[in-house]
Amino acid sequence: AHLYQSKYELLSGSVSGELKFWDLRYNKSSVKTFEAHRSPMTALAVHAFAPVYATGSHNQFIKVFRQDGEQLALIRYHEGFLGERIGPVSCLAFHPHRLLLAAGATDSLIAIYSSDK
Repeated sequence: AHLYQSKYELLSGSVSGELKFWDLRYNKSSVKTFEAHRSPMTALAVHAFAPVYATGSHNQFIKVFRQDGEQLALIRYHEGFLGERIGPVSCLAFHPHRLLLAAGATDSLIAIYSSDK
């Protein structure tokens, strides 16, 4: 879960793959709900200043979204001599000031991804 600096907005994720946006001024139901992953979601990270967040799954997918829910990127397992290798994602973290995303996996490997834009 992530509490935005506005102190009224909360983003929560569950192992079911569902993301929910909440407005804490209203204690009824979530404002927006959508499915980020069909497999178990195992990690969620929100950038401190850029309006983006990332999710990771047990099935070796990392997705990056805009704050409005639009998917910006999909990073997935790739076989090959020089290809990226992603295990089941166990943790995600953004650099506090740059658009860099670190991903850790259950196979003890980490990867760092950057934005082209």
